[in-house]
Amino acid sequence: MNGRVSGPVSDDRPLSTREAVGLVAGREIRERLRATSYYLLTGLLVVVILAIGVIARLADDDGPGSVTVGVAGPAAAQLAPLVRQTADALGREATVTAFDDDAAARAALEDGDVDAVVLPESGQVVFEEDVDNELVAILQQAWAGAEIQRALLDAGLTPEQVGDALSTTALEPTTLEGDDADDEALATLTGTLSAILLFISLQTFGGYVLTGVVEEKSSAVVEVLLARVAADQLLAGKVIGIGVAALLQFAAAVVAGVVALMVSGVDVPGDVWSAMPMNVAWFLGGYALYSMLFALAGSLVSRQEDAQAAAAPIMTALIGAYMLVFIFGYVPDSTASRIMSVIPPIAPLLMPMRMAAGAASVVEVVLALVLLVATILGAWKLTGRIYEQVLLRRGSRVSWRDALSLAGRG
Repeated sequence: MNGRVSGPVSDDRPLSTREAVGLVAGREIRERLRATSYYLLTGLLVVVILAIGVIARLADDDGPGSVTVGVAGPAAAQLAPLVRQTADALGREATVTAFDDDAAARAALEDGDVDAVVLPESGQVVFEEDVDNELVAILQQAWAGAEIQRALLDAGLTPEQVGDALSTTALEPTTLEGDDADDEALATLTGTLSAILLFISLQTFGGYVLTGVVEEKSSAVVEVLLARVAADQLLAGKVIGIGVAALLQFAAAVVAGVVALMVSGVDVPGDVWSAMPMNVAWFLGGYALYSMLFALAGSLVSRQEDAQAAAAPIMTALIGAYMLVFIFGYVPDSTASRIMSVIPPIAPLLMPMRMAAGAASVVEVVLALVLLVATILGAWKLTGRIYEQVLLRRGSRVSWRDALSLAGRG
């Protein structure tokens, strides 16, 4: 850690709050952006998220999207539009090539120019090696349509009457629950991934705040800093500075998530897209709350080996909120989920999941944000008081009970 607070102000006049917070924040940003681990973690997150999109796209590919079919003899003119129409209904693109006779069609198949050939005279569909059952179904349906056309024409109907008779509206596949079941599953998956990403980010950058405070306190750097800035200014600058670096990483992950959804090829419900920008707001709120508490935990000890023990209550609260996501997040419309999602320590993790599922009303979102902001301001005031009282204390660890009693005196 660099112990100097450098910036445009070089005289001994008192720094304004904006200047003091800006100097400390700038120092923290430079420290984080110089760390190789920061870029490694960011790159890893982006790669993993993009990989999920690619895997989803590959898993959704049941077979080749386009096929080329050869038809021997004059039947190609009648069969070609029926093959293309049937293939399109099944989400595949078919190209039909006409050949003069069976021998030419088979030769094209052997050369790899077509995927299959239809031999009308013998009533066969020939593949080079493996049989594509879905393509067989497409060709069988087209062949049946062609047979019906011929029968109707032989019966004396005009081509226009045959076309009208065979014009049908395709059935739309659905379930008893409609498309909502798939949309809800996708929204739940997106919300779950958002909660996981938020938890990792809060834990990682909250840990940076914790260790940073302990390093400064143990090396007496904090005494140099407090000579120019107040304790609450130092706290705000540290949280904001590390928060900027955290936001850059989180934004990269969100952008990667958007790209992954586009690459996956799935039809994303509108509620998922609208919830994504709000994830940034929930991240900022959750980071501000938990990082201040991590900073408070760091100020209670003077050695890195004591830091994790001091931060245990904070980590317990964070892990508890994270676990509640998997309990109540999958029933986003339940009363318990509604109540839990507005409680400040839980809201940054649970509310994004409910929003992605379209289960959170505007009133609930606004209430959760108001309560979260109020809690952040209260935590800043409380932490600032304790911070000022214990930051210069070295030696034995200060207990949480003693820290709270010091805040009462402040």
